[in-house]
Amino acid sequence: MSPTELDLKPVVLFYSYSHKDEALRRELEEHLSLLRRQGFIHDWHDRKISAGREWEGAIDANLEAANVIVLLVSSAFLASDYCYDREMKRALEKHEAGEARVIPVILRAVDWKGAPFGKLQALPKDAKPITSWTDRDEAWTDVVKGIRKAVEEAVKELREEPLAARSTTGETWQAPPRNRLFTGREDILKQLHDRLTSGGAAALSGLGGTGKTQIAAEYAHRHRDKYKTVLWTGGESPEALVSGFVAIAETLNLPEKDAQDQTLAVSAVKQWLERTAGWLLVLDNADDLVTVREFIPSGGKGHVLLTTCAQATGPIAQRIDIGGFEPEEGVLFLLRRAKIIAKDVPLDRAPEADRALAGEISKEMYGLPLALDQAGAYIEETGCGVSDYLGIYRSHSAQLLKRRGELASDHPIPVAATLALSFEKVENARPAAAELLRFCAFVHPDGIPEEIIVKGAPKLGPLLESVASSAFDFNAAIAETLKYSLLRRDSTAKTLNIHHLVQSVLKDGMDEATQRQWAVRAVRAVEYVFPNVEVSEWQRCERLLPHAQTCAELVEKWGLEFPEATRLLNQAGFY
Repeated sequence: MSPTELDLKPVVLFYSYSHKDEALRRELEEHLSLLRRQGFIHDWHDRKISAGREWEGAIDANLEAANVIVLLVSSAFLASDYCYDREMKRALEKHEAGEARVIPVILRAVDWKGAPFGKLQALPKDAKPITSWTDRDEAWTDVVKGIRKAVEEAVKELREEPLAARSTTGETWQAPPRNRLFTGREDILKQLHDRLTSGGAAALSGLGGTGKTQIAAEYAHRHRDKYKTVLWTGGESPEALVSGFVAIAETLNLPEKDAQDQTLAVSAVKQWLERTAGWLLVLDNADDLVTVREFIPSGGKGHVLLTTCAQATGPIAQRIDIGGFEPEEGVLFLLRRAKIIAKDVPLDRAPEADRALAGEISKEMYGLPLALDQAGAYIEETGCGVSDYLGIYRSHSAQLLKRRGELASDHPIPVAATLALSFEKVENARPAAAELLRFCAFVHPDGIPEEIIVKGAPKLGPLLESVASSAFDFNAAIAETLKYSLLRRDSTAKTLNIHHLVQSVLKDGMDEATQRQWAVRAVRAVEYVFPNVEVSEWQRCERLLPHAQTCAELVEKWGLEFPEATRLLNQAGFY
């Protein structure tokens, strides 16, 4: 009797393998074709990821959904950090928890007896490697018999499992694995819960690298018992959204899942969401909210959660601003990530000297989670300790911000590349907005008065001069930067703020001549608006002083010698 006759979905079978063994994986897939035709299995591997879809999220989602996980063991598998440290580790956790069966299949001769899966019964018979058999078809037949037995037992367990038990663990689960080093953010998680339960959609908004995806994943895991269905897809492009919704249609086994016109699958998923209760839909990296809006169901009895860099979410979702860690959170996260203290050890148990140095590192990085994760990875991999790292960072920050670490998986792109990618999108959409960011990289990061740009525009190059002459064009340029949270705007004070690390990455992307050009422009623009030091102008002087002081550093660094530089230093000093 097939799973269809039992009114159950096929068992989900996940292949964990190295791409060096792809030919052998295809052979096994071919030998499992009868189980597939009989409706017993729905097998999945990473070659099924459609174009435009975020690969890591797809792998994690299908691994979480798997009932049977086949480890295709070879020297290449054991050497793969992703297979060994990510997929196999999570597979064995699911095996121990009774959530899945793990079956090692030995492909090639290799010493695997001390591996974490060594206690499990391996296939084929006597764990003789597939490539060592004289008749390979006989070897695969033996493997398929073992897998069939495991699948039949899994089908039986699904048939006998009480419905109540199924609903408490989620009928469908697509969220990434829980980050075991997740730290703090309690106020944000409570705020997120309140926003979602009050109705409508919620959006976690902030600069790239602030940990929005990790907060969304933590929320999904904490409230897993409240949702029958958790669906997760990338929202970084129209193509990613379409392919993500097609994958959801397949997960939900909707009739439209195989439609040649993929918009039919998208519509079917939206209709399912509108008529079904008890679901959470996460659209990750959903920066283009105009496009994302078309994929959000109208009405329905579930919750929609977006992660986005955009600051303007309009009626689409209630925005929750995400910044860096609070000081103690940043210190605790860094020490845990660097393996200086265990993940369950409280901060007051850490050595006092390490706490103080970690605090300095967190302050230098303005508490940005991705930057701290990179720092922790470097400390762990090199064994340099927090003291040495602080010194290295202060002299080689540009290089370190580009270095992600060899074992990174939850966010494989480093800080520098993450921020540079956002800047590239801004520049492609509106070059004047990119010029605005370049200027902001050369003044004090906080409280940048808009009048420096508007009144000092003649000193800032032709693009900014043209834009600053029109309030409409100036607002449009700022709006483009807000889409990726590269700037923050205080409309009351009429000031802009830029993250210190954004400044660093922007400068590092310029050659020496370009850096000097913007240093000169910044000095001339600030001097142009800095008033004569009179009592009536003290308030304006105070507002501009931090930027004049930053310009003084530029004058010294670049050896700038021209009248405007001299006047600015005199006026600032006189004030």
